[in-house]
Amino acid sequence: VRLVLMLLGVFVNVQKAPNKSQKPHVIVSNHVSVIDRIVVECSIAVATLSVRDVPLLIRLILGSLDLSPRNEAPPPTEVAKAHLDSSSTPILTFPEQITTRGNGVLKFASWPFSVSPAVQVAAIDISRWHFIRPNMTHVFASPLADFFWFLYCPAHWVNIKFHSVGDEFRSLSPELRATSAQQLVASSLALPSLSLSCHDVREYKKTLVKEQAEGMDIEVLVRQVVEVLPNVPENEIRVDLLRTRNTTKTIRNLISSVPSATKKPMPSAKPPRSDTKGFPKDPSVRANILEFKKSQLILEGRRKYIEKHNLDITP
Repeated sequence: VRLVLMLLGVFVNVQKAPNKSQKPHVIVSNHVSVIDRIVVECSIAVATLSVRDVPLLIRLILGSLDLSPRNEAPPPTEVAKAHLDSSSTPILTFPEQITTRGNGVLKFASWPFSVSPAVQVAAIDISRWHFIRPNMTHVFASPLADFFWFLYCPAHWVNIKFHSVGDEFRSLSPELRATSAQQLVASSLALPSLSLSCHDVREYKKTLVKEQAEGMDIEVLVRQVVEVLPNVPENEIRVDLLRTRNTTKTIRNLISSVPSATKKPMPSAKPPRSDTKGFPKDPSVRANILEFKKSQLILEGRRKYIEKHNLDITP
């Protein structure tokens, strides 16, 4: 396993080897990359509930054992207990349940600690050697994209520590064992122990996607309103659109509530006259003529837009 990782530019340093004499049934670890499973296998043979986020080629080379069923999805505790009834190979789990950037330790799920009290805790730290120092992952990254970043970066240094737990830890409830293990990993890596869970991160991703989509829609509506009311500041238009989500209502609101914004100096019925024939030489006169033509174009564009969209902008 280490030879394969070295060929990929990944150098593993086991700072504290696992205590195999305790015969752990479950190994829990923080989750910082798509190769975390492979890193742990450098020290101890493990089985995982799923290795589908590890690229297929690497799984075939390493012969990673995947316990997850193909057609149905029973609770992971049942799959894990069924495996332990017939095998002495410990199960590797990642209670964070998603990869992180290594800036903190997410809240651990409690189900891995309900499989068996014989738990061993691992802490993984990975750093990259690259002039741009890319993050290990980001909120919208896919496992395949993260893996290609591993191939792109010339070298990675991995430190892994295994921590044994005492009888006091085993006597705790699964929820308290999860909290204790999270704090142990955070303390070992000198990182904050977060109260956020993977579900909070997923909800944050959904919120970001929704806000980006709404932001794009709002900008389109802002441009439509600006065509009708070019003298109204875009910030005021945007604020009203965020409330109404309707261009007609926003136009009506702005005309009724901010009349001064829509009644800026209107062009006279006739363009400024020049005392000389042809194009005037006086810069101020030329500026007045250009301003008049500009105002006329704006009024004509506004009229066509209102007619095209059948807008009723009567205050």
